[in-house]
Amino acid sequence: MGTANSFLKAADVTRTRQGHQITAATLNILQHKAYGKYTEDAQSDGHEPLEFGVWCQQRAECCLQFQYWATTLNLELIGSSPPEGHDKLSDKHPDVAAKFQAGHFTAKMTARRFSAMALDQALEQNNAYIKGDGGAVGLTGNPSALRRCMVAGPEVARVIAEFESSQKAEQTKANFHHHEQTNTTQDKFLQDVKALTLVMEEMGNPFEEESADLMVLHTKEILCPEAVKSVQNVVKLGQEQFLEDKSKPIGDTIKLNKLTLFSSMKSKAPTRSEQQLAFAKDDCGLFSRLYIACQTREGDLDEFFKHENRAYPPALSSNGKLRFIKKTDLLTPLEQLADKITDALHVTSIILDGPAVVEMLKPGGSRTFQEYSTAVYIPYIESQLEYRSRLDLVWECYLKSGRLKATVKCNRGKGIRRRVTASGPLPSNWQNFLRNSDNKEELFSFLSEQVMQLAVKESKQLVVTDKKQVLTVPPRKDTANLAPCNHEEGDTMMMVHAADALECGHRRTLIRTVDTDVVILAVGLANERSEVLDELWLTFGTGKNRRYIAAHQIAKALGPEKSRALPVFHAITVCDTVSAFADHSKKAAWATWNAFPEVTTAFLSLASTPSELPDGVLSTLERFIVLLYDRTSTCCDVNVLRKKLFSRKSRSLEHLPPARAALEQHIKRAAYQAGHIWGQASIAFVSLPSPCDWGWMKSGDELEPLWTTLSEVSKSCHELISCGCRKHCGGKCRCKKAALKCTGLCACEGGC
Repeated sequence: MGTANSFLKAADVTRTRQGHQITAATLNILQHKAYGKYTEDAQSDGHEPLEFGVWCQQRAECCLQFQYWATTLNLELIGSSPPEGHDKLSDKHPDVAAKFQAGHFTAKMTARRFSAMALDQALEQNNAYIKGDGGAVGLTGNPSALRRCMVAGPEVARVIAEFESSQKAEQTKANFHHHEQTNTTQDKFLQDVKALTLVMEEMGNPFEEESADLMVLHTKEILCPEAVKSVQNVVKLGQEQFLEDKSKPIGDTIKLNKLTLFSSMKSKAPTRSEQQLAFAKDDCGLFSRLYIACQTREGDLDEFFKHENRAYPPALSSNGKLRFIKKTDLLTPLEQLADKITDALHVTSIILDGPAVVEMLKPGGSRTFQEYSTAVYIPYIESQLEYRSRLDLVWECYLKSGRLKATVKCNRGKGIRRRVTASGPLPSNWQNFLRNSDNKEELFSFLSEQVMQLAVKESKQLVVTDKKQVLTVPPRKDTANLAPCNHEEGDTMMMVHAADALECGHRRTLIRTVDTDVVILAVGLANERSEVLDELWLTFGTGKNRRYIAAHQIAKALGPEKSRALPVFHAITVCDTVSAFADHSKKAAWATWNAFPEVTTAFLSLASTPSELPDGVLSTLERFIVLLYDRTSTCCDVNVLRKKLFSRKSRSLEHLPPARAALEQHIKRAAYQAGHIWGQASIAFVSLPSPCDWGWMKSGDELEPLWTTLSEVSKSCHELISCGCRKHCGGKCRCKKAALKCTGLCACEGGC
């Protein structure tokens, strides 16, 4: 007991060796097949093909996939290569080479030629005759038993060996063949190599890959940049650490390299409870230092509540990211303004939110992207076009950098990158696959190509977005209202297509979506085009949960002013690029708007491409936020409300409204989204100001919220200034420079 039940067996070693041999043979075949294909192409084009070695080197330099598998092949062959310097041994040390050839450094357990083994390994085999699985456990602690084993052990091994040889006399004849050199073994090896070659060719010969990506062979998952860097530098790193330059002794330890390849550790995000505990510790430390400082200095509470207690306002941010709540809560009061309809509608035009449809249509039993397109996606598109004369399929445009929604995508997580090809296997986790923008961009492009191959009747029109352009079946001469389109959001692109459908005479349109933002924009469009629009519907859900929302009825019930102001209200109270107020839902904000209708004027002033925040708007919106947090308050200043709620109503810092400086940046972000982006939603090519002038800031290639223009209270509050003077406070004392008395927070402990 307490010892290993078994050790590594010869059969395990044999299987491992065979696995390496089969892999090496297969990769060699695939590499030469790729070279053969290259040679044929070069000769057909009238070019002289490169030599095999030169071709391999060039392909490895331009294709990471080729480099990875070529390196794998080389590593497989290293194990069967002779040690370095072995070929020169007969020239430098002929006497040693002669003894090697005579087998003086090995021992043979049988008469077979290939049964020789190293002397230390032969010693271990002899020891195995007298030891069980537990080895020499118990001998080392007993000197007498150890001496008996050392004396009797070799004799016991000799007797056992002689007995075995006498029982197997027929095997004592010399055998000059390897024990695997039989027809059965060779046929089995050949079958395994052919099978592995066939499978890898079905997945795609890695030596024929033309892209610059490094991907998993069977899943087509594209590796992260860290893994790519590992593959590019692995040979160089090994050469630097190995003894090739003979600058390090052979006894030196080779450092372990933690290289990222096909699996990488993801940084674990702190849980909500861990974040709250950390914030509580920070707040406790802040108020403890304030208490000590205020024993000596006069505290200024008004100045204190002008600043946030953290680098980002807790009322608007969750651990430095935008704070979100359920946007769909706004649909409840809006749907009450329109008729409830569950039956199919008679419309002439339908606009599909492409990403929403992909999210809705799960792969089911499909195994490849082509099967998903043929069996799932295309039939759905055909069914939607069957009873309508026009169908618009709208995709988002995924910018590589400077995208406002990058923050939203970051909060939703980033899925594993995977190459989308017709024969490529579908991911097992569809939702995780769709979290990666590059995956979606490739998938949407692939599905667009499939949709454009549909046979469309002359009486029908199919319109599909292709980044900034549009594709139409049958071809349309005039697409000026649709392209070029520089919108990055699918929400606004659908409004461009809805406006174009109206221009083409479609007075009854249906939009298929899952986003509350689209409903808000549709209400604004229905109000704007009420003279030429009969019906503008939106549909949510599937099956029994499907419901229809009449945007034209909501616009009529709200009236022109409130319909135009609705996008600004929606942006200020939370949308994809503007954060929510902590613990304040859309329903509560809607009730506050109804209780304070004067804010509608402020919303309207931001609804259409404002050049700046107009005078008086910030004060009105400040009053709106005050009422959102305290319906009975008479305050008009959020900083004053912050102090009152904290001191008189015992609200925690997280449940206070944002300070005025933070609220101003929040309103700027809302004005940019509602006034500039949504305010031009029906125009294909829009001119937008820099987001950095509207509550955003650059962080590398990405945009991040500018939370506030004031520093956090711990860095700006005069009461917390302390000095490091150990003895007498001189002219360099920070407290003296600020005309403050030293406190218990100072190194002098206020004794100077």
